[in-house]
Amino acid sequence: MALNIKKSDFVKSATKPSHFPDDIYLEFFFAGKSNAGKSSMLNKICNRRKLAITSKTPGRTQLINFFLVNDNISFVDIPGYGFANTPKNVKRSWETMVINYLEYRKNIASMFIAVDIRRGVGRLDEAMLELCAGFNINANIMMTKSDKVSNSEKSKIKITTEKLLSDYKNITNIQTFSSKNGDGVNEVLEIIGNLKNFN
Repeated sequence: MALNIKKSDFVKSATKPSHFPDDIYLEFFFAGKSNAGKSSMLNKICNRRKLAITSKTPGRTQLINFFLVNDNISFVDIPGYGFANTPKNVKRSWETMVINYLEYRKNIASMFIAVDIRRGVGRLDEAMLELCAGFNINANIMMTKSDKVSNSEKSKIKITTEKLLSDYKNITNIQTFSSKNGDGVNEVLEIIGNLKNFN
């Protein structure tokens, strides 16, 4: 049963476990390469234009941002990865921040990873999938910006992606998504709703 989002609110930003909000709700987090449309995806799902900060400049999300949905589900926007101009010390800080998040949050139900459909799955996306597999976290691949390609291209890219990632047993869904025309929104809400009901 698809989740019906009636309410969504920003809770807080954090960089380390001692600053995280209480881990009492089922949690879904959103990851992806900088500028893959991760924050826009979260906004579209919640039907809020500016819930999560978006920017044309990659790498703007540099904190872990927590949101409360329907007063009983947690959405989390983690910093994007792979921005070429990011200094090495910032990259190390990102790794520490994200690993701490995965290690300390006990109610994580699933990850949604944004992958620009025009660029495909990259090395850093696979590294994120491997990291989640190590924590037994299921992943949903969201091929974002699907409005930028034709329907025939969408089908071909999805099949290619399924073959490329066939060895990753923690992937439960590969879905096209567009924050412009709403492609994939209902499917995401279905995934979240089913997991919430299961738990």
